[in-house]
Amino acid sequence: MKFMKLGSKPDTFYTTEAVRSVSSEVSSDLTVQVKGNRYLLHKFPLLSKCLRLQRLCSESPETSQHQVVQIPDFPGGVEAFELCAKFCYGITITLSAYNIVSVRCAAEYLQMTEDVEKGNLIYKIEVFFNSFVLHGWKDSIIALQSTKAFSVWAEDLGITSRCIEAIASKVLAHPSKVSLSHSYSRMGRDDVSCNGSESLRYKPMMKGWWAEDIAELSIDLYWRTMIEIKSGGKVPGNLICEALRIYASRWLPNLSKYINIEKEVESD
Repeated sequence: MKFMKLGSKPDTFYTTEAVRSVSSEVSSDLTVQVKGNRYLLHKFPLLSKCLRLQRLCSESPETSQHQVVQIPDFPGGVEAFELCAKFCYGITITLSAYNIVSVRCAAEYLQMTEDVEKGNLIYKIEVFFNSFVLHGWKDSIIALQSTKAFSVWAEDLGITSRCIEAIASKVLAHPSKVSLSHSYSRMGRDDVSCNGSESLRYKPMMKGWWAEDIAELSIDLYWRTMIEIKSGGKVPGNLICEALRIYASRWLPNLSKYINIEKEVESD
């Protein structure tokens, strides 16, 4: 599993009376309400990195130098918003395949682009996503599965399609070129190092090694991934059928049992 840390300052966010604040000598001049949660923050540094907050502040009435901005439909929820806010303050945040999709959607909503400030959050996320997450087998699957909660945003940003293409490309490649084997790890093999890398002793991997891993996907993502794999024209039909059988046994055990009974009757 790959991680990326951004920022270097200690976490100074704290909660009091159901309000999240930042410990600072400067008084808060901006309240952001995200899905019922209140954050007492500062226009600087947030507005210097978030174009949408700039616009929302310019549109909202200002009273006593303190403004209130409401974002009820924020993608990713309070967790993603808080990571974006901490990035603005320079507080250390950690990104991985588990949260990168939600934070990417949140950063897009806040318009944390290069036009606002060089080296902004969207740019850093895209570099990490394309250079590391999509290069890992396990990370690609985790990221793809997490797009379900932000399907519209993930589709518009091309995240879903990029994950599917990355997974399919690894299935179509020679097994020895796949750096991470989630299958071997889950099957309890002792040839997997602590970071998930497969030992060279067991390469190349068995044919169809990928089927159990992608069976973890929801039906719509699984179907799109299988279509992408099949369109590559390199996977034999019998492996495609076996992958479908594994998926059916994972999510439709009763149907799988019925199919096996039918096969036994036909063989008799």
